[in-house]
Amino acid sequence: MDRQTRLAAIAERARELRDRSRIEVLRDRNPIEFVQRRADRLVQRAADRLAEAWQPLYQTLQPDQKQRLAFLTIFVLREARNAAEQRRVRSEDEDDDD
Repeated sequence: MDRQTRLAAIAERARELRDRSRIEVLRDRNPIEFVQRRADRLVQRAADRLAEAWQPLYQTLQPDQKQRLAFLTIFVLREARNAAEQRRVRSEDEDDDD
């Protein structure tokens, strides 16, 4: 999700909440959903910045190096996704224990 899309989503959410009082908004807020949305946004911003940082390097690579980097990227992203999923499951398990 690029910056423009994120801003549009924020504006839409603000329009949805405009007719409600602050107390209603706070009372009805699901803190888990809020944190999850925030985490998703932070992950997306980090990915965007990583792509921006890698772009100049990528342009200097030979075709075989680009192919290896593509494989490495897929591997790293899969491992990061799996680690995040494991943390989420552990967090849910800890919540269930309480």
